[in-house]
Amino acid sequence: MHEIFQYRSGTSIFHRMNPLAKITGVAAVVVLAVLTRDPLVLGGMVLAIAALGVCAGLGRVFLGQVPLFVFLGGFLVAVTWLTIPETGLLFGLALALRFCAMVFAFQVLVSTTMPTALVRALRRIGFPADYALMTLVALRFIPHLQNEGKKIYEAQAARGFSPGGGFRGRVRGAVPVLVPLITNALAQAEVIGMTIDLRRLRERL
Repeated sequence: MHEIFQYRSGTSIFHRMNPLAKITGVAAVVVLAVLTRDPLVLGGMVLAIAALGVCAGLGRVFLGQVPLFVFLGGFLVAVTWLTIPETGLLFGLALALRFCAMVFAFQVLVSTTMPTALVRALRRIGFPADYALMTLVALRFIPHLQNEGKKIYEAQAARGFSPGGGFRGRVRGAVPVLVPLITNALAQAEVIGMTIDLRRLRERL
């Protein structure tokens, strides 16, 4: 699966677009997605945003993330259907499509905007320096965590660890990856925090 929320260089119109315009577009998508309850409208939003992502050169990225969204969407639909039998199916479908629309919109924004340019745009609209800095660190940190998790999984597989198939196998396989991943992430977060304080990066934003 392709990494999520990772900047990808390119020459598309979205890469050249002003970050403030893209932030405004994402905000509009979030508002519309929250206010809309019709699954057909939300499905149209998802398809439209996916088409924009293809125009931005993110077609393969979106395609690689389909299994994840199918799994999460199916989980949301199943949970709401079981808890609200009368209207849970449509509510769960709308909830899943709403989630996909917002994630796809943020994906287009982050994948076509340099992290530093995105943070500068946030500062221009009055975003606090601390939050802007956290955004920058998170955008740098997420792809690193994904790569780190992949390396840990490959190391476990090389040692002969086989969790088996099915849902239980996936859960069993996640535990040996999550424990060292979280431990490493906490250690690296502490180092990043010390580096930020020593270099006074907050004052530069």
